[in-house]
Amino acid sequence: MKKYLFNISILILLLICQLSIAIIFPSLKLIPDFILIFIVIRAIIFGAKDAMIYGAIGGLLQDVFLASFIGLFTPVKIAVAFLAALLSGRFFPENLLIPPLGVFMATVVHELLYLLLKENYLFSADYLVLIKEIILPLAALNALITFFVYLIYFLWGRWDLSGQA
Repeated sequence: MKKYLFNISILILLLICQLSIAIIFPSLKLIPDFILIFIVIRAIIFGAKDAMIYGAIGGLLQDVFLASFIGLFTPVKIAVAFLAALLSGRFFPENLLIPPLGVFMATVVHELLYLLLKENYLFSADYLVLIKEIILPLAALNALITFFVYLIYFLWGRWDLSGQA
């Protein structure tokens, strides 16, 4: 129970950070999806069940605070968590490139699913322009953030209590 409350508090903190970036820098076109990064990293490390639970919770949080229509982010986050969990256990934890690549692909899938579910973009959007100007740069930004987050997680996990590597 403590683990779930701790991770839910992390999700809330990540949502606050994501909303704060949008408020502090309103002219930014790309705002990283910290909840997506958290969910994909959990999916890769801990598997589908764990990530899908937090995907549902993170999606509900984003639906409540970001979307005008509740129910868009939740199924998208759950689907992305399931797909990202396919990488779980298939690589060595020392491989620092798999999580950023997984987040890059998950961001592309996430944004495309979101656009397909959001009905006002369904027929009026120019998908090639959206992919070129928003989705791919956002995926690269999320992947870059993931590289550093996973590097810190990996190095932190290697230290014991005495502080030795």
